[in-house]
Amino acid sequence: MRFLLISYFFFFAVTSSAQQKSESQIKIEIEKLHKNTDFIRDSISKLISISNHKLKESKIPAKTKKLYLTLDSLYNISDKNDIDELKLDFEYTKKHSYSLYSFQLVHQQISRQPGKNFYDEYEQIYRNASKEIKNSDSGKKMAEQLTYFKKSKVGSIAPSFSGKDINGKVFSLKDFKGKYVLIDFWASWCAPCREELPYIKKFYSKYKKRGFEVISVSIDKDLQKLKTAISKEDIGNWKHFATIQNTTDIEKDYFLNGIPHKVLIDKNGKIIGKWKGSGELNKNSLEKQLKELFK
Repeated sequence: MRFLLISYFFFFAVTSSAQQKSESQIKIEIEKLHKNTDFIRDSISKLISISNHKLKESKIPAKTKKLYLTLDSLYNISDKNDIDELKLDFEYTKKHSYSLYSFQLVHQQISRQPGKNFYDEYEQIYRNASKEIKNSDSGKKMAEQLTYFKKSKVGSIAPSFSGKDINGKVFSLKDFKGKYVLIDFWASWCAPCREELPYIKKFYSKYKKRGFEVISVSIDKDLQKLKTAISKEDIGNWKHFATIQNTTDIEKDYFLNGIPHKVLIDKNGKIIGKWKGSGELNKNSLEKQLKELFK
């Protein structure tokens, strides 16, 4: 009986090992899996290039506005395509948890736009990964990133921070308890960030008396340029926190990987909204959420 059991386990181990595909096979299968999303990505990229060329040559305001809207729509389609591809990669990696190549493919998206709302999927993939993958550079990095991802995802209590504002006045996020707070990560040199300031000003003006606050967190390296931009954009009436002025882990704590990046916090300090990147889709999403909060 004992011999039969040993033989069975040996046969099962050999069979399981034989079922594992090589990394080259994995790569070929994933390339086939990406065939449609790659085609869409290439097509959208060409259309974006054409629209940008037309935008440079456009001198008619109405046409320029239309081109900006076209570009915004194209970027939204591109984002959706990236998310569709990421979902395919999630499913594939779950079925091939032994593959380092598949793991790395998923890992490279964790802090980018497509991966912003998929903490549970990343956590599951990391949890099910082999010991060898967890001990790889990608595995170790993902483990660290998941810590900050979890802290900053929708539903978590917003990481606290404190320091001096650009006027030298000490403040803390905790000072805003009982209010809705929009944290806007930006920089004076970031054109998309500055293009969004008018609609943030609109929301601030509309909802300030009803308990809405804005904290702009700048990653500028030149404090004077930041102050000049704040004055020029006329946004000095809300709090400004510059990372160059303060010793802070705020960029890590909020899992920042690119700007603009916005986080909406409720009266109890819980994150209820998160937006990476710019565009009409994000603007409309934020506006809709604020309308629901301040009905």
